[in-house]
Amino acid sequence: MKNHEVVLKEQKSLHLTGVCGVDGMTEKQVDVQLENGKLVIKGDGLSVSKLDVEQGNLFVTGDVITSLVYTNKGKTKNGLAKLFK
Repeated sequence: MKNHEVVLKEQKSLHLTGVCGVDGMTEKQVDVQLENGKLVIKGDGLSVSKLDVEQGNLFVTGDVITSLVYTNKGKTKNGLAKLFK
């Protein structure tokens, strides 16, 4: 993945660099497009307060941010699932 940085403050605000775009957003989830994959941000009361694709910056605020999950393009199964086929 292209270099990026994640700064989470008190589980209420998140600053992310290296962003290519936002694929979708609800109050519970923000789907962020990175160069080689995707980052799914989950929580409650989420909103995108600032998105600057040219600079690659994203600011998300919310009541609480509960998880950050990375996924890669074309890879939907985790490593353990592949081992137990």
